[in-house]
Amino acid sequence: MKVFFIEGGLVFMSILTLLFLLILGLSVLAGITILRSTDSNQETAKNLIAYIKSLALFTLAFAVFSQILGLVDVFDYLANKDANVASSILANAIKLTFHPTIYGLIIYLSSILITLGLKFQINTCFGPH
Repeated sequence: MKVFFIEGGLVFMSILTLLFLLILGLSVLAGITILRSTDSNQETAKNLIAYIKSLALFTLAFAVFSQILGLVDVFDYLANKDANVASSILANAIKLTFHPTIYGLIIYLSSILITLGLKFQINTCFGPH
């Protein structure tokens, strides 16, 4: 996992990790808010869930953006290279650009599962509205 993290680019993968930690923190806050079981807490929890969804989507978009930047670097290197580059080196370089996208997608899917669990918890504590 450490190699995956470093190969994906330390800056981008660190930012994605910080975004994931923020999502987890908001999720815990939403869970605590739901467990307090008052009507005003229900609205607060729903707002937190909306923030989590927005942050998860931003995380995915940031991951794709980082992949695009990586691809631009690869193609820029190839454009400035006079000698031919072996296809295995090119394939490996392109493969590495997918690491942040994969990581961002894992974070996004985890966030969706978290929001589904929080919505289920809201329906259990407050009943469907």
